[in-house]
This record gives sequence, structure tokens and C-alpha cells, in this order.
Amino acid sequence: MESVTASPWIGRQTALAAIQAYNDNSIADIMAVRAPNCIHEILPQSIPRPPMNNQEYEKYLDGTWHNFRNFHAEVIDIIEDRDKNKVVIHARSTAETTVGKYANEYMLVFHLTWAGDKVVRFQEFVDSGATVAFFGRLRKHIAENGNPQLAPEA
Repeated sequence: MESVTASPWIGRQTALAAIQAYNDNSIADIMAVRAPNCIHEILPQSIPRPPMNNQEYEKYLDGTWHNFRNFHAEVIDIIEDRDKNKVVIHARSTAETTVGKYANEYMLVFHLTWAGDKVVRFQEFVDSGATVAFFGRLRKHIAENGNPQLAPEA
């Protein structure tokens, strides 16, 4: 008798492709998994970041992402809701940056198209204490030194 294994749901694949795009340090790939009308929210609301459309989020990444090197997000857990086209990922990340080591923890909620192949809303719940402290240091560094790119690895 043959064993039947369900193929992975495309929504799960889409969410994992988004994580991989961040790990690959590819803004183009990060943006490629998003629907044209995608909204990105950095939460909780105690972090004063308004929701961003694709153009705003890409500009945000362009202004900050080059300060990170060896960014790596590790998926701790993943929950799929196929009926509502959502994937929730618990993840942790680390990176080297212009202002020292970066580490954060996330609950990422991917709201997907009905086909499951694009993200229409991305809710990024972050560790607010770590986020406020780190980006405060980064903003201060940029204000004092400009916003140069990280030197390439030797």
C-alpha cells in the first residue's frame, strides 16, 4: 500500500519564502512575495510605526537594511490557517550591524491572497524593548555619522 503525503500548502511556502528573502538579504525578493496592495505593520502599537504600503516599506528597507550583515531568522514554530489564508510564524533573528549585535523575536502574521501565493498584509510583532533600544542606537549612529553602508566582509 502506498503512503499518501499531502504536499505543503502554497501559503506556507509563501511565508517561508518571505523569511528566506530576509535571510538572503534581498530587498527585491522581500518585495516579490507581496501583492501590489500589501500593507506592512510593525507592532505592537507602542512602537510608533505607521502601516506601510509596498513603496513605503521598500523605502524603509532601503534606508536601514544595509546596516545589517548576516541577518538570520530562525523559524521556531509555524501555524497555518488555510480557511482564512493566514500563516503565523514565531521566529528569532540575529545579525551584525553598524552598532553591534542585533537580536529580536517575532510573531509574524502573513495574510495571503486566496491563491496563497502573495502576502496582502504582514503584521510583524516584535520584541518592543529590543526594537526600541536597538533602533534608538542605530538612529543616533546615523545622526552622528551619516548612513554609510556596512563594510563588506573580509
